[in-house]
Amino acid sequence: MMIDNMVSISTGHLQVHKEGYWEDRSIDNIMTLDQDVLKEMNSIANVNRACPRIESFAWITADNLGKGAILIGLDPRVDVMELDDKLVDGEVVGMDDKSIMIGEGMAEYFGITIGDTLVLLGQGYHAQTAAAIYPVGGILHFGNPEFSDKLVVMPLKLAQEFCSTEDRVSSILIELDDIVAHTEVKPKLQGLQYAEAVSVLDYEEMIPEVLEAIQADRIGGKIFIGILYVIISFGIFGTIMMMTAERKYEYGVLISIGMHRFKLFMITLRESILIAFIGVLMGFLVAFPLIYKLHHDPIPFGEEEMEAFQSFGIEPAYYSVIDLVLCFEHMLIIFCIAMVVNLYPLVKIMTLRPVEAMRK
Repeated sequence: MMIDNMVSISTGHLQVHKEGYWEDRSIDNIMTLDQDVLKEMNSIANVNRACPRIESFAWITADNLGKGAILIGLDPRVDVMELDDKLVDGEVVGMDDKSIMIGEGMAEYFGITIGDTLVLLGQGYHAQTAAAIYPVGGILHFGNPEFSDKLVVMPLKLAQEFCSTEDRVSSILIELDDIVAHTEVKPKLQGLQYAEAVSVLDYEEMIPEVLEAIQADRIGGKIFIGILYVIISFGIFGTIMMMTAERKYEYGVLISIGMHRFKLFMITLRESILIAFIGVLMGFLVAFPLIYKLHHDPIPFGEEEMEAFQSFGIEPAYYSVIDLVLCFEHMLIIFCIAMVVNLYPLVKIMTLRPVEAMRK
């Protein structure tokens, strides 16, 4: 979820830009957009889409208020930002529209709604003046407060016009259908014929500090899961042990009248399998509504944690992931634990002395 948030708004899984752009992020150090190269990018295996962008900064004013903003020009039809999912008011601007889209935080700051205008002042390509008045065509919801307060989205053509870049773009974001495929796709992108020297970076190179934080979080999660499985294992073992102890007399009687020990164990095993299956199924049915709720209505972090995560550009909230494969993996692990624990009644039945069992 964290990586998805970052790559959809900021970096992409891979990014192609003019050599040296990533170091200074200057509007003067941008690349020519070659439509033939763009088509070749989209034809590469595992590439879901290639999204050209203009990125710059501007001073936004309305009435007596003003603030700095991040300006992103993109193709609303294909960009990885998925504007339709973030729209809360108005409509998604078209490629030929002359209106812009802003975050909820910025709309609240200026006290504006759909149809109101904002004045944008900035620097264009090679120090040209960039100044214009644009109506607000849509308001977007971003989980990250920084994007909500500072992001201005406009059609790519309008951004090129505003920044006087003609057919140039700051970068081309590459979205993959499989995040692990970046190692295969990167050399293919590097091998294309560009109009100038370019750099191709993957998300691991662009946001290493975020990946380190995610890796640390995953390690902590694995430790927590391990502790949880130990607790679950002892809980299941205690249940099986108590059930076996309470039925010792019954086992002694059945063995005395001629029932084979292995057959007795198989009956006990089937009972345990049924109990484990019902328990796992009930756990899933109880947990899934909570998972669904937290996925759409996440729990916000505390103030200190919120500031730390916002500094990385990550939405400061606890999300749950709706992944049925992951759910069934954990259900299977718990079921396997229950099967391993059933070795205890096997040992007890195979070593049980009927006379002593009935005596007790």
